[in-house]
Amino acid sequence: MLSVIVITKNEEARIKACLESVKWADEIIVVDNGSTDLTLEIAKKYTNKIIDFKGSDFAGLRNKAMEEVSGDWVFYVDADERVLQPLKEEIENIIQKTEKSAFAVSRRNIIFGTEQKYGPFWPDWVIRLFKKSEFESWVGEVHEYGKFRGELGYTKNSFLHLTHRNVDQIILKSLDWSKIDAKLRLEAGHPKMSGWRFLRILISEIFNQGIKRRGFFSGTVGVMDSLLQVFSMVLTYIRLWEMQQEKPREQIYKDLDARLIENNFKA
Repeated sequence: MLSVIVITKNEEARIKACLESVKWADEIIVVDNGSTDLTLEIAKKYTNKIIDFKGSDFAGLRNKAMEEVSGDWVFYVDADERVLQPLKEEIENIIQKTEKSAFAVSRRNIIFGTEQKYGPFWPDWVIRLFKKSEFESWVGEVHEYGKFRGELGYTKNSFLHLTHRNVDQIILKSLDWSKIDAKLRLEAGHPKMSGWRFLRILISEIFNQGIKRRGFFSGTVGVMDSLLQVFSMVLTYIRLWEMQQEKPREQIYKDLDARLIENNFKA
């Protein structure tokens, strides 16, 4: 028996096609992280196993979902991923015959409307299929991964990953992820941020995204994506700088206003 798990939060534009692509599974579980749009109304057409769980990170959400599964095998699918027919047939065959404990699936990434295969976008392996009896837990607040006992296998077929739909989506995702990433760096005791550190990070990330990962050599989409990834990294360190200050910026401005009112707005 195969259980499919989908994590959602305001995915009304993506969730229908996702669930259509996995409706062949024996069980579908949707774990919702506080949607305020029509996501849940759409999901109810495909499953009655919908869990309302507000978690701070994907590892927690994925672990919560695992507690609810009935299947011997568990397949995690994101709302912007699609399970094409060849992958479906391969998974159905795998869970009947394999001796392995988990499988990584490659992703065909659609970036700004076109498939991209440079640098990080191919084969882009993600470990998503687990034998429940050998699974341990998901760990990590950013770039979480599943721990398991036994041997890892690799599928021949791929997800279709409909990501980077527009600039708004990428920036909103960067705003959310940068908060988590900055907090982790703060807790790890990252050195105080300064002007020269920002410049070093900017230069090294431009090299990493544009040269090492070949973004600057992959056409217009590659250049755009590389610059947005650089922005996301720099944003993380700006947030880290804020967290390292003795007093929150919001409090400084509140104090300024309080003094202005007290002094009757005298210079």
